[in-house]
Amino acid sequence: MSTRGRERRLVSIRRSVAPERRDDYDAAWGLLHAAATSRGAHAWRFRAAAVPDLFLEFLEFGADADLREDPAALAAIMALHENFGDPYPVPKTLEEWIEIPTPDPEAP
Repeated sequence: MSTRGRERRLVSIRRSVAPERRDDYDAAWGLLHAAATSRGAHAWRFRAAAVPDLFLEFLEFGADADLREDPAALAAIMALHENFGDPYPVPKTLEEWIEIPTPDPEAP
């Protein structure tokens, strides 16, 4: 039984941002998003429905192209942590997940 594609990584980060810092946060996130997507990765963020200053960020990339090894992406990640939280890495708010590939169906 083979598996599709290569193993993927997902990093999730919960971040609180004071309303008066939102413009700065948006600009810092834009730098990370640009660095991530320029390397073929995905970067998403969501705002909590009930808590407007709570964000959930996602970075998704192949195991063979870890964004944290790219100087521009790492600098953007570190800047977000230093300006909107704790120094990188933040173990209480950062989690890393490893994909479990779905097996290809057996051929008849």
